[in-house]
Formats: sequence, structure tokens, C-alpha cells
Amino acid sequence: MVEIFCGILAGAQYSKYVCTWKVTDRVANLGQCFVAINPENFAPRFNERMSDLLSIQRDQDPADPGSPVLAPGDPERMNTKKCEEMGGIPYHINVIKYINDYAKKIGVSQLLPCDKIVSI
Repeated sequence: MVEIFCGILAGAQYSKYVCTWKVTDRVANLGQCFVAINPENFAPRFNERMSDLLSIQRDQDPADPGSPVLAPGDPERMNTKKCEEMGGIPYHINVIKYINDYAKKIGVSQLLPCDKIVSI
């Protein structure tokens, strides 16, 4: 379905015609498809039933006793909370160095250092 919606239906490349990530000598021509669905149109009490399903999943015994079972969206919510607590998105020092080297090369402002160093 992804190939059909994002490739063929979008008028973009699909299947073996999609270039690999390292190819930079031509435009990738990747398509996108966005679908908006109101789940209440399909089944009553969707939110209640979905919450129940997520609780069932999270209550399973973890494969690694030291790590909780996560449901879809849990890692993203945890990362968002971490970024909010830190006051921004942490970047590895090598990424900052690369960005600043490139900024210097093209003559734009470099990133300013943060007042606190956060280990990630």
C-alpha cells in the first residue's frame, strides 16, 4: 500500500526505481501520502478501546526485565519530555562542530554554545 500511495498514486518513483540513500547525482523523486481518518466514524468508543489496548500491551512481561514494555508513541513522548526538561534538543558535539564549520565556510552565523552541557 505504501508503494501504491506514496509512489504510483503520488506520481513519484516506486519499488526498484527509488534511488538509494547514497545516490546524490539525481533528484530522489520520493512521493508522500497523508491520510486523515476519524476513528469514531468506524467504531464507537475508539479512544476508550485504544487506551485499553495500550494498557494491555504495556502490562506485558518485558523481554528485558530492566526495561519497560513500550507502546507506539511512548519513546517519542519520553524524548519530547526530556527535551522540554532540558530546554531544547541536544546535539552531539560532532554535529555542532560540523554545522559550525559549514556555517563558517558559507559565511553565516555559527551556533552559540549552550550555557549547560548535557550528556546524551
